[in-house]
Amino acid sequence: MPLTTVRSDTGLGRRFAPLFLALWLGVLGLASCGPSGDEVTTWRIRAHDTVDLNEAAGWAAADNAEASVQVDRPFRIRFEVNLREAGTARLRLEARRNEGPWMPLQATDHPQPEGIASPVTSIIASRAYDHGEEAEDLIGTVSEAFAGGSGISLRPSPLLAERPAGSTEWEWPLVIRFFSDGGARVEEGDVFEYRLVTWEGTPLGGDPARVTATVPDGHLGGTFVETPGRIGPFEASNGDLYFVQEPSETDNVFMIVKSGDRGRSWREVDGANRPVEADLEAVSAVLVEGTIHILHQADAVWYHAFRTSDHPEAPDTWAVQDEAVHGESDPPTQVTALAARSDGSLVAVYGADAKLAYRVRSPDGRAGSGSGGDGSWGGEAIVDAATPDTLSGPVVVVGANDEVHLAYVDLRGNGWIRRILPDGALTTREPFTGGLGTAEEDRAAILPLNRLPSGAISIVYRPEDGRLLERRLSAAGALGPPAVVTSVAVASGLVDSDQVTADAISVGDNLHVLFVEAATGSLWHVVREGAAPWGTPTLVLDGIEGQWVRGAFLERGPDGPIYGYVVDTGSWGGSGMNRYGEVPVGFFAR
Repeated sequence: MPLTTVRSDTGLGRRFAPLFLALWLGVLGLASCGPSGDEVTTWRIRAHDTVDLNEAAGWAAADNAEASVQVDRPFRIRFEVNLREAGTARLRLEARRNEGPWMPLQATDHPQPEGIASPVTSIIASRAYDHGEEAEDLIGTVSEAFAGGSGISLRPSPLLAERPAGSTEWEWPLVIRFFSDGGARVEEGDVFEYRLVTWEGTPLGGDPARVTATVPDGHLGGTFVETPGRIGPFEASNGDLYFVQEPSETDNVFMIVKSGDRGRSWREVDGANRPVEADLEAVSAVLVEGTIHILHQADAVWYHAFRTSDHPEAPDTWAVQDEAVHGESDPPTQVTALAARSDGSLVAVYGADAKLAYRVRSPDGRAGSGSGGDGSWGGEAIVDAATPDTLSGPVVVVGANDEVHLAYVDLRGNGWIRRILPDGALTTREPFTGGLGTAEEDRAAILPLNRLPSGAISIVYRPEDGRLLERRLSAAGALGPPAVVTSVAVASGLVDSDQVTADAISVGDNLHVLFVEAATGSLWHVVREGAAPWGTPTLVLDGIEGQWVRGAFLERGPDGPIYGYVVDTGSWGGSGMNRYGEVPVGFFAR
C-alpha cells in the first residue's frame, strides 16, 4: 500500500505536489553515494516526543524490539549506525506499510503540515530538540569508538558533517496519520517499518525498525470543517453514528465518517463518490429520515445529500453531489445554516458578499434532482438589503408552524433574530444583544439555536468579554433577560472559522452546553434545568487545547440518552486531533 498520496483538488499546493515530489526524488538520484558497508546495529522506539534528545527515557520497548505507537501522536526512532569509513554520513529514511513498497519519507509536520501533503507517515518537527543537535551514545553495545550523530527535525536527512569511522546515533521524530491525503485510513494493527538508506537509495545493512499502529477508542483524526452550524454526530434509527469532516488539512474534501459501534471506531463510507466541490470553508447539515442534507460554501454554495444505513433504498451512499445553490461571493466569513421543515422543504442561509442570503428547496427536490442542477431551489432573498450592515454568523432552528428562526450578527457587534415564514417572507429583525465585539474572531458568536417544548427559542452567545450568556425568545415573541451560562471566558476564533468554541443542545426542557475555557483549553459541561438558573460547570476533558466542539442529542446510548460530541483536541487548524466523547443527559423526553 503506498505511503504517499498527493492531493487531487485544485489548490496551489495540490497542483504542484506531483512536480515537487518528482523533483525531490530526482535530486536524490543525482546526489552522491553514501559510504559503503554502513550498518544499522541497533534501533529503539521512543513512545513520544517529549524527552530531550540525549535523555535515556521515554522508550516504548527494548533495543531492536517492535513497539506499539498511537496514530496521530508523535513518536521517535533512534538508530545506531556503524560507519565503516570516515566521511559524510548522507543518510535518509524510508518506510513501508504492511510489507508494501518502500517509499522515501517526506518531511511534513503534524498536526499542521505547513506544506503540500499529509502522507500516511512522515518526518515531523521535534518539540524536544533542534535539528542537528549533537547526539550522545545512548543505545546499542557495539565496541567501536563513538563518532557522534545528531537529531533530525523536519528534514529528510541529517546535517552534512564529516564523521570519523565508528558508532553513530541518529534520531527521527515521526507520525502515523489515522486519516491522510486521499482519505487513506490506518487500521488497528498495521505494521510500519522504517529503514535507513544512503542518499542515493542503497539500504544500509541491519534490520528495519518496526512499529504497530494502534487506534484509541473514539479517535476520528481528520480535520474539522469550518462551521457555525451543526455537522453531527448524527444518529441513524439503528444507532449508527455519522460525522462530516475532511481527511487532512491539505486535502479539503468531503468525508462522511461512520461508527457502527457507538463511537469507538470510525471509517469513511462511500468515499469513491464524494462531492467534487472541495474546500469546506463552511458546512451545515441536518438529518431527516435517513438522509443527511448538507449545505456547503467555498467560492460558491452547494447542496449535497448522504443516505445513512437505515435508508430504505441505497444505504450508506451519496445521494446528491454538487447541486448549485448560489454563485461566487466573498463574504467576510464564509458561513452556512440549514433547516429542514416538516413539509420536506429545506431553508438554506449563506454568505453573499456583505450580506446573508437564503433560498428554499422544494419538498419534491430534497431527494435529489441530479448532479449540478439547481431547478429545485426557489428565488434568492437578501437579508437586511436596505441596511448598511455587513452580516455574518447565521444559525437557525425550526419553530412552530415551520417558521425558521434565524439569528445572526453584524460586524458592529450586534446580534439579531427574526423568522423566515413558510411563504419565504422575513419578519422584522429584533436585536437581542450588543457588545459582541468587532474583531475577526467575533463573527460567529452565536451557538446553534435550540427550540424548547414550550416553543421558546434559546439563544446562547458570547459577548466581547468572553462569557456565555443566554436569552430566551418566548413562543409569544417576547425576549427574556440575559442569563449567565458561564462566568469564565470561553475560547473563540482559534482557527479559520472565527467561531466560539462551544455547542448547545436541548433535551426536553433542559439545555446543555459544552464549552472550551479560554485560559486552560479544557472542555466543560453545564446544564440549565427548565427555568432554573444555569448550574455549575463540570470538567469533561482537562487541558486538551480544545479548538472546536460540535455535538447532538443521541437517544441510543448504552446506558441511556447522551450528549455525543466531537472535539478538536489541539490541531490549531491542522489535522489528526478529532475525538468523539459522550456526556450522560438522563432519561428525558425529547
